[in-house]
This record gives sequence, C-alpha cells and structure tokens, in this order.
Amino acid sequence: MYRRELEGRVLSFGHAGILYQSSFVMYDRQTKSLWVHVTGRAHAGPLTGKQLTFMPSTVTSWEQWKAAHPYTKVLPGHRRGGFMGTYTGLRRGRGIGVVVVVRFKGRLYRFRDLRAQPLVNDRFNKTDLLVYYSRKQGTATAWNRELDGRTLTFRVTGQRGARAKRLLRDDQTGSLWNWLTGTAESGPLKGKRLGQLLYNPILNDRFRAHYPKGSRWVR
Repeated sequence: MYRRELEGRVLSFGHAGILYQSSFVMYDRQTKSLWVHVTGRAHAGPLTGKQLTFMPSTVTSWEQWKAAHPYTKVLPGHRRGGFMGTYTGLRRGRGIGVVVVVRFKGRLYRFRDLRAQPLVNDRFNKTDLLVYYSRKQGTATAWNRELDGRTLTFRVTGQRGARAKRLLRDDQTGSLWNWLTGTAESGPLKGKRLGQLLYNPILNDRFRAHYPKGSRWVR
C-alpha cells in the first residue's frame, strides 16, 4: 500500500496488464510511467527511479480482520475480491514469505522457517523488530519493538485475548499483546501500541529480484 501523492502531485493508477519479475505493473495516468507494485518504484517512463511512500498494511482473511477491527469500512465490491479473496489458498504454499522493509531495505522471513519458530525478536537496519507468524491464519505481522525509549523482548504465551487471538508477552513488563493489532491488552502497558512496520507477502524466489541488497532471516 502506498500514498498516491508524489512531490506535491496526486497520481491515479491503473493496471498495465504486464509483469516485471513476476510482479504486476501499474501505470500512472498523469505521466504513463510504469511502477512495480512490490516496491512502489517507477521502472520506466518520465518518473523512472521515483519512489512512492509506503503505508503500513496487513494481508489476511476478511474474517480475521473483521474480528480484530469490527468497525472497519469496506470499499464496495472489494470485500472478498483481489488478493484477500485468494489468500486463504496461498497460505498453504511453501514458496511464500513475508518481506519486512526498513528504510527501503528488505529482509525476507520465509513461512517455512516461521512455522518452526513463529516469533522472532530481530534487529535489522538499525531497527529492533518483532515478527510473528500465525500458521493457522497464514498471516505474518511485523512491529517495532522499541516503545517509549525502551526495547521490548517478546515470547509466545498459551493465552488468548478478547477476540480469541493468541497473545504475546513482553519480558520487561509482563504485559500481554495482540499479535495482529500490536496492542497491549493487559498489564502495565495496557492500551499502548507498537509501531507497525512495512511488510507484505512475497514469493520467496522473487525476493532477490526486487530487493537485490536485501537479506534473509535464518534460524
């Protein structure tokens, strides 16, 4: 997900109907430049090399999202369309992972690795981060572990929150956190929210093509 405003101008986009490195390509109607949807970077045209600003987002099932965010507004005609409608099937594939982007550098966390270790306290590109993978939901999220000047370390608990989501516990305060929303549901930090990082699902074999200087997390 990206902001459409670039250098003071709002762009509108369409699907170009072509692929680049197995990723679909967008075009903007103002300059006809071509943009790779995985990276948000213009690949051809007058705006070649320009970068759209990332916005945090989560790819998951509608049912799971609605349970965590019951007052969500839905774009008409898209409730079950597009990638959300097919993600349940894709999560069974072994070639999927999640790429976390920090300051335009990406790190790949393959789902097959996260199945064995679903919670990762990591540090990448000078940022302390938390990655959690729900095998049941086929969904991964990524959060900044630094909160109010303190870096938290997380672990999985056997407890579940108000919306039946598995909770994570931080070692520093013992607070319990919802992995999908990044919000503390109980403990000294109740009501606090971790900063959401930029991440999106990706085919593992396409990661290097789009992030040639990126790295892969290894257990």
